[in-house]
Amino acid sequence: MVNKRWRTQDTLMSGLLILWFGWTIAVAQSATMISRFDQAIAIPLHHSSQWFQQLMTSYTQLGNPHMITIITLVVGVILLLLRQPRATLFFWINVWVLGGYGNYFIKQLIQRPRPTAWRLVQIGGYSYPSGHSTTTTLLIGSLLVIAWDLLKETTLKRSLLGLGILMILLMMVSRIIVGVHYPSDTLGGLMLGSCLLYLSTRLTTGHRTGPIRLKSRS
Repeated sequence: MVNKRWRTQDTLMSGLLILWFGWTIAVAQSATMISRFDQAIAIPLHHSSQWFQQLMTSYTQLGNPHMITIITLVVGVILLLLRQPRATLFFWINVWVLGGYGNYFIKQLIQRPRPTAWRLVQIGGYSYPSGHSTTTTLLIGSLLVIAWDLLKETTLKRSLLGLGILMILLMMVSRIIVGVHYPSDTLGGLMLGSCLLYLSTRLTTGHRTGPIRLKSRS
């Protein structure tokens, strides 16, 4: 049963949601603050080492739609083989439904053009929020939630958390380095993905692991 009591985490995530709304409005209005933020982060990254740019150009491809589809499908099948159909549904809905459609809706609403001054790869569509950042946050975040449910070793869970955060941050950095997103896009994607993940996690408390049992009629 979902715990309906208000928690400290609910307050924190509500604050993050409000922050995301304010951030999104500022992006839509091309606020000076956003422009300064983007320049302060993008310029140093665009002048980073050549080996790092090449690494990020390869890494960013892991967040492309076809790769996300393959990764999500494979991980879901593994969870099914581990007899975790509820975890599989949680994972698939978060990545494919919340990540895909949630990000697409905001992109169509804001319609921010992509940056053009610096490009290492070519891509169409709108810029805000970063789909790679949103989807990677939901994909890795969902796996971390499932790991927290299933694993007992605290050290292992903390190590996975650190690795997951690093992977998300690197995906955000990669989108800036290849020149298809502003830093504000990736931050917006991170906040959107985090809010969607928390909502999904909160609503499925106590229902994310184990088999799916259908209630029989008496």
